[in-house]
Amino acid sequence: MSVVAIGATETIDPLRLLGFEVIKVSEKPSQEEEEAIISKILESKVAMIEGEIYALISNRLSEVMAVMKEPPLLVVVPSSSKASTHRLEELYNKLSLAVGVRLKWVKRE
Repeated sequence: MSVVAIGATETIDPLRLLGFEVIKVSEKPSQEEEEAIISKILESKVAMIEGEIYALISNRLSEVMAVMKEPPLLVVVPSSSKASTHRLEELYNKLSLAVGVRLKWVKRE
């Protein structure tokens, strides 16, 4: 089984000890880097990716994975550098869509 961890911070470095192939990318990947990231995810069985990187490639990755027969398991992990994540907003939007009304969300900061 091929497992890969992709991120821009040191959060993913310890995963090398667990047998992950760790790929470090820049905070703002170029178009070529984004395509390389997506390609690496699709080649693996399990992919862990930092939330900030996932936010940049999520639309393109969703399009590609939607037509795959057996897409890889994708785990989005928060970066240690930011307190809030894009995934909370994404989950909020999906829940609001599923319920059919805009849910009330109180942000505590």
